Amino acid sequence: MEEIKLGPYATLETFAVMQVGPPDFPTPYIMGYVRMEDGARIFTLITGCEARDDALDLGEEMELVIEKISEDGQGNNLIGWKFRPTGRKAQ
Repeated sequence: MEEIKLGPYATLETFAVMQVGPPDFPTPYIMGYVRMEDGARIFTLITGCEARDDALDLGEEMELVIEKISEDGQGNNLIGWKFRPTGRKAQ
């Protein structure tokens, strides 16, 4: 296994709006594949937009963010990476 540093930008390749998720995970939400500048392909949560089929455009530039994903049983925040649209078309 090879270590890959993430960020800060990627290109959205595909996505889906999820209507069902793990227990205690708010739905709907977006999952997608983004392609990093170095060529790595990442399966990720997508944030920063409404969870709708028309919310994103394939080829859109995305940026890496670190955000809360959920809480554990003791109320502690569980954080991780997500990507959000920058509003620009990838170059």
